[in-house]
Amino acid sequence: MKPHKIFYLLICSVLTLFWTFPVLGVPKYTDKETALELARVLDKGNFDNRYTISSTYVQNDNIQDYYISVILSDGSSQKWYINQIYKWARDDKLKLANNQSILFPDNNDSRFVILDKNKFHRLALKANIYIKEYDAGDPLEGNQFRFRIKSFNLINPGEIAFGRNTTGSKYRYIIDLFNGISELLTYEDAYRLMKNKLLFYEQQSTAPTFDRAYHVTKIVAHEKKVPEDGVSQFGIEILFDQPIQINGDHFPYEIYERVQYNKRTKAKKQEFILDITLPNSEKKFEIAPIANLEYLYNISVVKNPKYSKRVLLRASFNPTVMDLPPVIYKNSDNSVFVSFFNLMDQTVLSRGMLLEAKKREEAEQSSAKDIRITKAIKKDSDFGRAFINAANAAKESDGITDLKLKQEKLIAGIKLFEEAALYAETDDQLFSALTSRNQLRETYIAAAIKVVTNKLGMDTLNNSEVSDVMLTLDQAEAFTGNQQLLKKIDKLREKVIAKQ
Repeated sequence: MKPHKIFYLLICSVLTLFWTFPVLGVPKYTDKETALELARVLDKGNFDNRYTISSTYVQNDNIQDYYISVILSDGSSQKWYINQIYKWARDDKLKLANNQSILFPDNNDSRFVILDKNKFHRLALKANIYIKEYDAGDPLEGNQFRFRIKSFNLINPGEIAFGRNTTGSKYRYIIDLFNGISELLTYEDAYRLMKNKLLFYEQQSTAPTFDRAYHVTKIVAHEKKVPEDGVSQFGIEILFDQPIQINGDHFPYEIYERVQYNKRTKAKKQEFILDITLPNSEKKFEIAPIANLEYLYNISVVKNPKYSKRVLLRASFNPTVMDLPPVIYKNSDNSVFVSFFNLMDQTVLSRGMLLEAKKREEAEQSSAKDIRITKAIKKDSDFGRAFINAANAAKESDGITDLKLKQEKLIAGIKLFEEAALYAETDDQLFSALTSRNQLRETYIAAAIKVVTNKLGMDTLNNSEVSDVMLTLDQAEAFTGNQQLLKKIDKLREKVIAKQ
């Protein structure tokens, strides 16, 4: 047989297999019970931002394959299959009544859940604690950490800059945390947070909660001790700028092999790396490295290129003499100790025990765009009345020259816009209220910096004035996640302390 004919037959075989086996995904049909429930929730929803779903009913192609038929407000009748409903819901082409959203938690299953978006955003606006769970593949997988919330925002429904997650779901909300991390949430994330009670208000903290990130200040080498029971021990102490609310179990480590290639000499160099993750931590200045310590060398604190507010204690090591993995424990309020061991009867570490080197690429940071809201606000609703009250308070602050009084009016306006957000019944209303709130926050920060700068121009500050200035700076810090502004606020704090 000629070669081109063989190639033709192979191509035909591949295409036949492709057409024979369906691509995995949300199925086209569902069972009768799911179809009945789906028809109920779709009724009176919105399709394509133009048509109301006037009525819905269930149909089937056989005894087990059901789908939905709908009649739209223009009088047309359509057959809707489950995989279509799934796609339209994800792309905002299909919206449920009462600002709810339909979600399919499993991409290969027709079962669905309903997210009440109004219920979620009201919860998120009041919440001050966020419990973060870590995905598979993350070094912190299996841990749950509590974070204090700084701010909650809705991403503009028309915004595309924030993109989608790895499963294709759009990012919808942002939760800014006090340690500087911004959490992007999909509707599926919002549903999970509500279901698992990972977002809530707590008047007094009942468990360790991360506030500001810990700053690593120093690493200290501890030389090898006299062997005991055939085991010698040495270690590295990691010091932080404040008491830490984590223990040794929260510091995972990775061991991997890295190959470096010298373009000039064309030589390859293999080295084995130990990375210990320090959660809720950052490196604000250069920390003196440790050149050598027993079988470790090039020991340093480096920024984690993949994850925000995490740093790595990184060391290269000789795998032929590293007998046991390190043991990490908290040895004081503001330090942890990493213990390493040598067995007198040394064994070679199997290369099979080493993890594959992972790509560590710098994650690009997306920034929100400034968007002005010009939609009309209805006055005859709870949201409308609250929004108008907030807008009036904001206008009143415009004409005030006394900076202290201006700050008070701005705070009142901010609280009123947050109250309006709680009354929001649509994403557009919520976005409008939160955008206005954020604009007032920016105005407050500018006024606060001016007030503090004026105070610093005075010869002396008494204790009461220092206390007022510090409270003003704390409030300004709570209103922003902008790193340049946060640095400016920190510098003003230092000047106030020096003024005492």
